[in-house]
Amino acid sequence: MKGGYKVDLEFIRGDTQFIKFKLKDGLGNPITLTGRENIYFTVKQDPNSSKVLIQKKYPIDIKYQEGYFIFTMDSEDTSDLAYGTYQYDIVFKAEDFVKTLGVGTITLIEEITHRRDE
Repeated sequence: MKGGYKVDLEFIRGDTQFIKFKLKDGLGNPITLTGRENIYFTVKQDPNSSKVLIQKKYPIDIKYQEGYFIFTMDSEDTSDLAYGTYQYDIVFKAEDFVKTLGVGTITLIEEITHRRDE
């Protein structure tokens, strides 16, 4: 896919997930942050939905460490969502520059131990 990577994810609904990715410039070097950038990880039912189900933002929820952007999807982020497949993207924004870094699906599968069982 030109302009971004397509990565489909599958995990158990309600599980904690750690997501890590690296950004590089056109020469393959890690990007240098200026403090004016924003990165958004957004999950919706489908691309045309106006309802955001999950969103993580840099620098609030997404952290930058040793060349990697890292964030956590907590149990609460998915535990109330229905089983099934959702759409996500990761968007980089620096002032007027906007770049979709990645897109894909997140498929939530059934857990065995539910909250009521804990």
